[in-house]
Amino acid sequence: MNKHMKNLFLIFMAVSLMSCASTQAGKISKSPPGPSPAINESPLESRTQFASTQELHAPEIPEFVPVREGLSPLQTKTVSIAARNTPLREVLYIIAETANLNLIMGRDVNPDLPVTMTVKDISVDKALDIIFSSVDYFYSIRDNILLVNALETEIFEFGKPNIVQDYKIDIGGDILSGTASGGSGSTSVSGDVSMKSTSDESSFKFWDAMEKSLTTLLAAGSGTQAGTNFVINRMAGTIMVTAAKKDLKRVGDYISNLKKVLNRQVLVEARIVEVQLSEGLKYGIDWEVIGQMLADGTTSISAKSFTNIFTSGSSSFEINLFHNSNFSLLLKALQEQGNVKTLSNPRVNIMNGQTSLLSVGRNTTFISRVETTTTASEGSAPVTTFTVDTNSILSGVMFGLVPYINSENEITLSITPIVTNLVSLDSKTIGTGDNSVEIKLPTVDLREMSTTVKILDGQIVVIGGLIDKQEILREGQVPLLGDIPLLGALFKKYEKTYDNTELVIMLIPKIVS
Repeated sequence: MNKHMKNLFLIFMAVSLMSCASTQAGKISKSPPGPSPAINESPLESRTQFASTQELHAPEIPEFVPVREGLSPLQTKTVSIAARNTPLREVLYIIAETANLNLIMGRDVNPDLPVTMTVKDISVDKALDIIFSSVDYFYSIRDNILLVNALETEIFEFGKPNIVQDYKIDIGGDILSGTASGGSGSTSVSGDVSMKSTSDESSFKFWDAMEKSLTTLLAAGSGTQAGTNFVINRMAGTIMVTAAKKDLKRVGDYISNLKKVLNRQVLVEARIVEVQLSEGLKYGIDWEVIGQMLADGTTSISAKSFTNIFTSGSSSFEINLFHNSNFSLLLKALQEQGNVKTLSNPRVNIMNGQTSLLSVGRNTTFISRVETTTTASEGSAPVTTFTVDTNSILSGVMFGLVPYINSENEITLSITPIVTNLVSLDSKTIGTGDNSVEIKLPTVDLREMSTTVKILDGQIVVIGGLIDKQEILREGQVPLLGDIPLLGALFKKYEKTYDNTELVIMLIPKIVS
């Protein structure tokens, strides 16, 4: 019994102590505010509490809201108009009032121009577009002001160099040079076969033609309206036009189409090769065999006119079109006809309708004219002076090209090849004694032609038949015996052979722009 009483007493004391501690803690928490007592805290505990405070009070990241461009009142405000033969000024006044715009009409604008339209609940800018699409006036909005004008100025840039070209073709001629026939009183004999072509000089004067075209275009419209004019700056390549709306659009369309046509460009790749013909091909390359060797076949075209001034027996010019844009295949086919040697491989870009001249060969200068002047004075010997004029001749190949490209990418190519071979320069002495002079006269083999072909982009144009026949004298002798003076000729033999070579010109025009 005493033992149980003792245990109850201990439990009661423990409960009493816990009650006192709870009461004291409650009094501390309710103490009035004042200066807080100094609390000894470790640095680690202080940093931990500061980090926790930052996490609890971290600023919130605002949501991304895209900025929208402010809409113009012309797009937000709507208007409804029902007009029948209503003056233009009244219709524009309604729109200006709706959009809070000020209205200014130029002096050349007819305010009584009748307008008939019916629109309902459309934006102000669309209403303006509809109105001015049916009248020949311009409008613009500047600083809350609606401006209406009858004329407007626009500058067009052409970028055309101020260069005047001149292209002439003159082939053939009098092959007998007016040689007089035998007998007294006889007349000269001539055999004239020639072809002369020249470019239209006015067409190559681009800016003169442009000036005439603009004058015609503006005169056909309302060009008589006061203030309509144009100014051409040839050096800068610009055209400034002031005209009414329809006239300005007509001029703009004309210049745009003209630039599109003239800016077409073709890349012409040429390959000039010499084929040393095999023994069985003394009449030239067999182009039918070449065409069969190529997969795409060939089309033969005869020249319009030509002049053939060389030894008889040689073949004339021949033009072929190959529907294949690979030079390598054609060269391999030519190697079956003989040894092929490439002489030149020029490439040139040509604008539409412009001219190009390609030449390959050696230029030789010779004296073509000598003028003597003898001055005599009293008491001294006469003095003779000479005035010499020189000229040059090209021994090689020269050909002119003029391409025309249409909207379907078809190329019309004007080709004029001229092949010359300087055989010799023969000396000729004119005069006697101290007054004599020696000049050199050239002997030239000439082959020339001119033709126009129409081809597609990438086709090969081949000009053949330019055969050159050279006579070669080969000497053979019996060893040792042929070297004996005088008697050595009995042990020698001479063999005359002919070396036939054909010059082939290949052209590939490719449209690049």
